Order: sequence, then structure tokens, then C-alpha cells
Amino acid sequence: MQLDLVFHHLAKRNLCFTTDKPKNLTEILCMAKFKDEERGSFKVFGIEYEKEITKRIPYDESVIMKEAIFNGEEASISKNSQYSFIEHLVSLNKSSLSKIFDDIKGKFYFSRLELKNGFIKDFETIQLHFKAHFNYQLMQSAISVDGQEVGQIYFSCKNDE
Repeated sequence: MQLDLVFHHLAKRNLCFTTDKPKNLTEILCMAKFKDEERGSFKVFGIEYEKEITKRIPYDESVIMKEAIFNGEEASISKNSQYSFIEHLVSLNKSSLSKIFDDIKGKFYFSRLELKNGFIKDFETIQLHFKAHFNYQLMQSAISVDGQEVGQIYFSCKNDE
């Protein structure tokens, strides 16, 4: 099942999820589109509701990154912790972009994930290859898992200035 997950901005309040498209499109914080040949496609919309986020639980990216290998516009990592595929992937891409664009004064945010076969539960290695940037605002990298290309990841860059 193909997955296309897009984040439009950072959440300030808790999310609820619905398959009903909101009338006010500015309410959509994130959207996941699922598609397969048997069942067709459907979308799930994440919208914020009243309750403020009171606690965020960070994960230690340095634990994940201790085994990362960087070579120009490529980066790779072997599974080396109890953290999930997505935590390894996001940490690796953020670190890779920070090295490639070390002159940018800003912060990288996970914005979009396209996976050809849905979520990946287990892996040995993740490889990333930086593909393109769009006016230094959106960065695209190809994702390979255990030697097979599985999709694309995008990060946005928000300037500190």
C-alpha cells in the first residue's frame, strides 16, 4: 500500500483524525493518502482541536546518529537502537541536510514522506541520497532500505533570521 504523508505546519494542539475532508482547508495540519490496487485510495486528515499539547516526548537523536556514515550527498545508518524506522529516518535526514547545507541558518523540519509500499516495520540499513532543493525551502532525498529504493522524504527549512 502506497503512503503519502504531508505535514503543513507544526502542531500546537492535539490532533484528531478523520476521513471527512474539512470544509475549511486551513484546518488541515497533516494528511495521509493511502493507495493500493485492491482497495483504491483514501485520505486521512489530521486537524487540531481545542486541547493544547502539554507534553512533547523527545527522542535522543545522538543515540541513533552515533553509527551514521556521511559521504557528500549520501548518508547511511544501520539499525542500532530500539528506535523505530521513522525515528532513524528523520534523524539521519536532518543530520545529512545539516551537513550538506552547513551555511544555512535555519532549522530543518520533517514535511513529507512518500513510501511505495507503506510503513516499514523492520530494516537493517537505511540509505539516503539528496536529490534536490526547491529555493532552499524544501529539500528532497531518496530513501533506500536494505538496498531497495522505497520512496522519498522531504524536509522544509525555516530560517532563524
